[in-house]
Amino acid sequence: MSVITYEFQPDIFKNPETQKLGVIYRPYALIKLGNSNKWSKNFIRALVDSGADSNVFPAGFAREVGIDYKKGMHQKIIGVGGQELDSYINIVKIKVDRKEFETVVQFGEQIEVPLLGREGFFNY
Repeated sequence: MSVITYEFQPDIFKNPETQKLGVIYRPYALIKLGNSNKWSKNFIRALVDSGADSNVFPAGFAREVGIDYKKGMHQKIIGVGGQELDSYINIVKIKVDRKEFETVVQFGEQIEVPLLGREGFFNY
């Protein structure tokens, strides 16, 4: 397994208690997403999330590269706060730095942030 390091990047967040905006530093990776014959036009800023079991992405990214994501296997996943979300499991290609690999991504309409999780990203 190769090692890739990421600098933490600033992200704006709203404190739920004070409603004030603040800055938090998070590990993001710039990736490309693809299927058999098409890659995303722009880099995708995906959160590297050691708390996520798997890779989950908003459905719009699947549409961009021509994946009919609902043909994948349907699975309910539990999001932050225990919210149940519909997702569809698909095999895709990911490019990160100079490395390209095939992996599993769960796409869903209710998913808002692309997450790179332990299974399907950390093991490559």
